[in-house]
Amino acid sequence: MREVLGPDGLVAKHLEGYEHRPQQLEMAEAVFRAFGDSAHLVVEAGTGVGKSFAYLVPAIDFSVRMSERVVISTNTISLQEQLINKDIPFLQDILPDPVKVVLVKGRSNYLCLRRLEGLMAYERGLFETEDEVDDLLRIHQWSGVTEDGSRSDLEPQPRAGVWNLVCSESDSCLGPIKCPYAKQCFYQKARSAMYNANILVVNHHLLFSDLALRKIDSRFSVLPGYKYVIMDEAQNIENTATEHIGISLSNFGVRHLMDSLCRRDRKRGLFIRLDVEPLAQLVEEARSQSDVFFTSVEAWAATERSGTKRIRKKNFLPNVLDEPILKLQIALEDLRPTAKNDEEEKEITAHIERCKNLREELGIFLNQSLDNSVYWVEISRGRFTTIRLNAAPVNVSDELRPNLFDAMESIVMTSATLSTNRTFDYFKRRVGLNDCMELILGSPFNYAEQARIHIPPGMPDPRDNVAFVPAATDRIKQYIQLTHGKAFVLFTSYKMMDEIYDELESWLVSQGIASFRQGGGLSRHAMLEEFKADVDSVLFGTSSFWEGVDVRGEALSSVIVVKLPFSVPTHPVVEARIEDIQARGGNSFMEYNLPEAIIRLKQGFGRLIRTKKDRGIVAILDPRIRTKFYGKWFLNSLPKCEIVLE
Repeated sequence: MREVLGPDGLVAKHLEGYEHRPQQLEMAEAVFRAFGDSAHLVVEAGTGVGKSFAYLVPAIDFSVRMSERVVISTNTISLQEQLINKDIPFLQDILPDPVKVVLVKGRSNYLCLRRLEGLMAYERGLFETEDEVDDLLRIHQWSGVTEDGSRSDLEPQPRAGVWNLVCSESDSCLGPIKCPYAKQCFYQKARSAMYNANILVVNHHLLFSDLALRKIDSRFSVLPGYKYVIMDEAQNIENTATEHIGISLSNFGVRHLMDSLCRRDRKRGLFIRLDVEPLAQLVEEARSQSDVFFTSVEAWAATERSGTKRIRKKNFLPNVLDEPILKLQIALEDLRPTAKNDEEEKEITAHIERCKNLREELGIFLNQSLDNSVYWVEISRGRFTTIRLNAAPVNVSDELRPNLFDAMESIVMTSATLSTNRTFDYFKRRVGLNDCMELILGSPFNYAEQARIHIPPGMPDPRDNVAFVPAATDRIKQYIQLTHGKAFVLFTSYKMMDEIYDELESWLVSQGIASFRQGGGLSRHAMLEEFKADVDSVLFGTSSFWEGVDVRGEALSSVIVVKLPFSVPTHPVVEARIEDIQARGGNSFMEYNLPEAIIRLKQGFGRLIRTKKDRGIVAILDPRIRTKFYGKWFLNSLPKCEIVLE
């Protein structure tokens, strides 16, 4: 590790402007030991340590030397792109041993040539809009020139509705022996590269999808076998695992199944292609009952303004969908023996399985048959209303302990924000990790010189909205004036953000300061780019801007935290976790709410200082950081710097 990352190592010799960081070398040595000793490691490395090199160098060395595959998992696309396009190619150039690295994407990211040709032959002219037809023709033209056949290679991106009809799917795949396009198959080429790679770069969602499949049957796993894993941005493990261990079904999912069997206009779908149009009536019956069911769900949840409502009793609505879906399943089973070829048989079988899965998941949800789980309805209103039924485990630790930590030789979990009050106790408890190596590394940045924390006096309690909002508005105005923009204003709710932004908008215009508000029409990426381009601007944001955002230099000189980021206790998962802790006789505030908020504040604080040249202030407007006993927990968890009590 020292030969590569030391003061006179290979990286220092080949990377212009590189500065040796003792913390980076210490982390690399810890990862090296963890892999060598088959131990798990939790390591918090502050901003500027250079975590990616600190785990890539030992991972590459171990994989090549021991002929062991290593999986590196990230939470965000931006970090994946940094690893694949920048960090790994650099290390491949300077390290002596060749290493094969593959970015792994989910199967649906790849084009299926057989499905594309089938669509062109049978249903090309049956799309509803010219834009959809144009997308299909673009995909067909692109299919002859693309090398990897993945959706990201096609710009602009095709509409999801078109891509879903031509992407690779496991349940409709004919396999390498029967498929006429097997030799050209983009997915199989990607899979072959995966099996020959030393390092696989994935995202957390793909990793947990793979673990879920391995739990059922390892033959159907997404990834080839592995025993060594590095999880960057590891603070997201619990939430990502929660999504993949539970179940989720929606009105759009049911509609997609119906449309794939037969569209309402009866011009497209499996039954039309197989010339069994009389069966279309069964689809209409199922579609009608689906409308009845989801309309009932929407009406039941209408009393909850947030659009999210927890379900506390079994069979809260009658299951009117099971019978019509069962009729479709039986009709498909009767149809299977009449298939003219392998392709038809495979497609019929795929639809049988989809009907079975829908009935099973709906039954699980209504009967609440998953133990220790929380059930809720989520309604999103936009151009179309999405009604989603969700079930998730209250505590993922019971799933992760046997299926992840006990199943792997070594897992390295790292982030800049894993500890609370200088310990990993909370993180380890939430994910089910018992024995492991631990390492907390500070940042190489000089926070005492580069940053100050401002805590204004006399602020009202933020739970008193009438008093707090005007006071916060005035303070935000003062801090924006202090740095003439150049600020992130971070909120915990859209409601308060909109309220304060509306009060400040005209004042900002009078000051010649451009402002951007999350949810104001621009995408997150576009907002960030415009904020960076206008050095004096201000960005008002909620949850997604507390982490994963990198603005360097003068453009971000102030981060204003309006409220301490305690989780909203009304969300069903948060509510259920709190109830679970209380049922065990624990203190939910100390065991859950407080540690979660500390980690979130650390993430918000981390937006300010991104390089050794950055300077700025973090203003915390919530008086509880001074007036409550737990305030010192927050401050103890932040880097040591001057605290200004105005």
